[in-house]
Amino acid sequence: MPKLEYRMCDIVKLKELRSTHFLCDDMSVTKLRDKTFSKHAGSGDQEHQQEHQQDYPIKHHPCYGYSQLYYRKDPFFYVTTPPMKCLFGVQKSFTTTFTMSLQFTDKTEDPEMQQFFEFIQNTEFECMKSLGLDETDSGRFISQIKYDAKGRYEPNLSVKIPFRYNRFDTDIYSDTIPIVNILSIPSFKMIQCDIYLDKMWKTNDRFCAKWKTKCIHLL
Repeated sequence: MPKLEYRMCDIVKLKELRSTHFLCDDMSVTKLRDKTFSKHAGSGDQEHQQEHQQDYPIKHHPCYGYSQLYYRKDPFFYVTTPPMKCLFGVQKSFTTTFTMSLQFTDKTEDPEMQQFFEFIQNTEFECMKSLGLDETDSGRFISQIKYDAKGRYEPNLSVKIPFRYNRFDTDIYSDTIPIVNILSIPSFKMIQCDIYLDKMWKTNDRFCAKWKTKCIHLL
């Protein structure tokens, strides 16, 4: 049974996160599964990409498809969360979309939680930078840090649980319970996860990179 890698944010180097942009070959194709994509001519090493962004940021390209993220040569950008409170258990929307809300509990008093919160923020800033987004159009990037509208509660991180071919593509384990089920995670349960980013997508002129779970440890 795979377990957490404990790749904590203090050892992950954000400067080594990079992206390669892909354009849709035919924008008249409506179904994602039928679309094909080609590498954007401006994608490449970071220096070349930044030079190209100054001339024509990818955020303006009418045929933008998606951006593949890389950490070094790995097409997945992994980090292990600190122990966090899973606010509402596993939430289901549509038919096969499952998410969790992980709360940044006591982030102002807990240095580890504050560090992780800032890491998530800075990761999103790096993603925005690679798209050519700045302060003037920051609203075009959908943050996965969610805030209570009335400011009464601490923010939480929205994390997607991959579901493919009628099964969860996420490992889960407990040190005390022999058999665990993702759908039975109770509200307010403390958990720790390996999470990752792999791609950025564009929807309705807004971009997002969704964190996904690779492994869940019930505490």
